[in-house]
Amino acid sequence: MKKKILTVIGTICAAATMLSSVAGLSACNNEVGLLDENIIDDNYDNYYEIFVYSYCDSDGDGIGDLNGVTQKLDYIRDLGYTGIWLMPIMPSASYHGYDVTDYKAVNTSFGTMEDYENLVEVAHEKDIKVIIDLVVNHTSSDHPWFQAAVKSKLNQAGGNSIYADYYNWSTTQQDKYTKCNGGNVWYESQFSSSMPDLNLSSQKVRDEIDDIIGFWLEKGTDGFRLDGCYYYCGTNEDSAEVCKFINDCAVKYNEDAYIVGECWGPSRAAIKDEYYQSGCDSFFDFSSSGEIRNSVNGSNSATLWTSMKNSLNMSDGNISAPFLSNHDNGVGRIANRMSRNEEKIKFAYGLLSMYTGNTFTYYGDEIGMTAKNASSDLDLRVGMLWDNAKTNLTTPPPYAETDYAFDGVEEQLKNPNSILNYYKLCNNARNAFPALMRGSYDRISSVVGMDVIAFKKTYKDQTITVVVNLATKENKVEGIEGTLAQSICVSGKIGYSGNTLTMPKYSIAILT
Repeated sequence: MKKKILTVIGTICAAATMLSSVAGLSACNNEVGLLDENIIDDNYDNYYEIFVYSYCDSDGDGIGDLNGVTQKLDYIRDLGYTGIWLMPIMPSASYHGYDVTDYKAVNTSFGTMEDYENLVEVAHEKDIKVIIDLVVNHTSSDHPWFQAAVKSKLNQAGGNSIYADYYNWSTTQQDKYTKCNGGNVWYESQFSSSMPDLNLSSQKVRDEIDDIIGFWLEKGTDGFRLDGCYYYCGTNEDSAEVCKFINDCAVKYNEDAYIVGECWGPSRAAIKDEYYQSGCDSFFDFSSSGEIRNSVNGSNSATLWTSMKNSLNMSDGNISAPFLSNHDNGVGRIANRMSRNEEKIKFAYGLLSMYTGNTFTYYGDEIGMTAKNASSDLDLRVGMLWDNAKTNLTTPPPYAETDYAFDGVEEQLKNPNSILNYYKLCNNARNAFPALMRGSYDRISSVVGMDVIAFKKTYKDQTITVVVNLATKENKVEGIEGTLAQSICVSGKIGYSGNTLTMPKYSIAILT
């Protein structure tokens, strides 16, 4: 677990002045300063999503691995991320890993269980939490459970009737069922024929899931991302009940275990009224991505305000989970959605960072990585661009086309105006001001306009004021009281004099 710390993580630019969380700095353009962090020991974090295969190869075999992730933990923490989500690391027959063949092992392409345990240990030393994908809606068709179950249903040698209860069967053809080879037996396969759905009403299956959860939490894992939890049982009520079961299992082993669910089908209202009643900490807010894009492209403060309020309301007193892009986005990475416009890419993340809850960043978004084909799952998983020379570049076969619109990490680290350093500044603000990540919203009604908005965020004894200029031109915002504590700009600098903010386009001011 992360302990409360107050630490300085350095500056990007030697000319910048390091400040406390109540001092002021115009942190824009070439003058970028980072505030002291004020990390609270709870389940609010900035999360970074990693597809291990495409991230960092530590042994030169052309495949990203767990040791490679461990090597990059300093980079991740320096960016201000306090949690990582590892996409499936268990053995699987596919490149994506969402068809598990062994729930208590590590994919040998990624390393060993000892490598994973070491990753978790090092991450915790650096105050980074580690959550992993928990894929229990279905198994792989190559999983020993399913192989034994099919043989049992077909009365073949090697069958085991115990495992027949682990899956859902039919003696007639049905939608999203697949016929077994060699007999008139069909199995449920909502995602694909290689992913047979588990029978989640079976106590035997639930006992297995309980055991799997305990296994990984005892390894030091801090929680799970629940894959496809809308499909567990087919209805919101039944799906939410399974989420409750999983959460109950997790907190039994670790009361602080963090659970975030992928539930992209139901509305915000359904997620609030049913899924959040499961006790799970978070469910991804899939609406936030499009709403932030529309706020930027339309310079629309009303869209932004409604989105922030609805995102927080959806979580029903729990931890909301807004994001810009991830591997489930069929419309590409955020850089694609912002038409590869660097200023808009930055500002979108700036707006996301003002949301209450846990933000999630897909690896490579911090340098503006793009997908050649926005609807291609493989193109969304291209190798992390560590430098422009494309060293240590790993992408799973069948090979996706690489299409990098911006510089690699090495080059962007040296450029104080880069997308990467803008992300770093935003994360630092979230880590410096507890109210930014956890606070309620209170709009300042005296600030009106389609392209400007101001609101207060309060958490316990801290209240901050956030002012956002969504316009593509400079705006003056009057009647703002406080001390300018942090400025987040895509260009130019914020001026503050006589309770009037002079804000360049796409800029955010935080005042104490």
